[in-house]
Amino acid sequence: MVEYAFLNGEIMPIENANLNITDLALLRGYGVFDFFKAIDGRPIFMEDHLDRFESSTWLLGLKIPYTRDELKKNILELVKLNKHKLLGIKLVCTGGYSIDGYAPAEKPNLFMVAKPFIMHPFEKELSLITVEHQRELAEIKSINYIKPISVLAQLRISEADDVLYYSDGYITESSRSNIFIVKNGLLVTPDTGILKGITRKKILQFASEILPIEIRPVKLEEVLEADEVFMTGSTKRITPITKIDNKSFQTGHFTRTLYNRLLVEENLS
Repeated sequence: MVEYAFLNGEIMPIENANLNITDLALLRGYGVFDFFKAIDGRPIFMEDHLDRFESSTWLLGLKIPYTRDELKKNILELVKLNKHKLLGIKLVCTGGYSIDGYAPAEKPNLFMVAKPFIMHPFEKELSLITVEHQRELAEIKSINYIKPISVLAQLRISEADDVLYYSDGYITESSRSNIFIVKNGLLVTPDTGILKGITRKKILQFASEILPIEIRPVKLEEVLEADEVFMTGSTKRITPITKIDNKSFQTGHFTRTLYNRLLVEENLS
């Protein structure tokens, strides 16, 4: 089955969608992206993701060369052409073809792909290892994933699934997910040094109906003493964390309750 992509105003077979080697994303890692899913042809939380995509480009000094309506029209067309029950839609805006290999071009390059993927099931719990790191320009969804990729060998040795970043004794996020803890019936998540995920946003909108919320700095030691720990993201929804370094956790009642409520919100989107 032919897969399709959008590149600079045109939808084409994905094998024909190419960028020149002078693109600043290749030369300097200068670009932003966003990612969301479509289920049965229906994009999930698309407006929220486009809000964040526009914010990331603006903060990095890039100008999207299309209106939101144009982006949405082409996203829906890609979803229609790529006939799969579950699709991951990725939007990427780069620094464009740089004349000197350093300064962004006047016109960025923008491409979108819609590819099938497998959703991480709630029952498949994850383990993390702690890594001291603060992601640069944390509020921007940058294409720079040097740090998490560089620790893949460490993850294999530790038999862990992902990382938990911390800095100065406080946690921030995982490589592609936000972190929540539950302690004594209170839901807590970090407030700064993170990319504010869309799944995180949706949970914070309804979680107070289930348990009290605190959005604040969270110490690493507080996480290790938590009753429940979970991560959130578009491909994971809510996934229980059952081990961080040598500390084990149980999948708890609140984690499962929040997960079930998130499914309701997805169906309403």
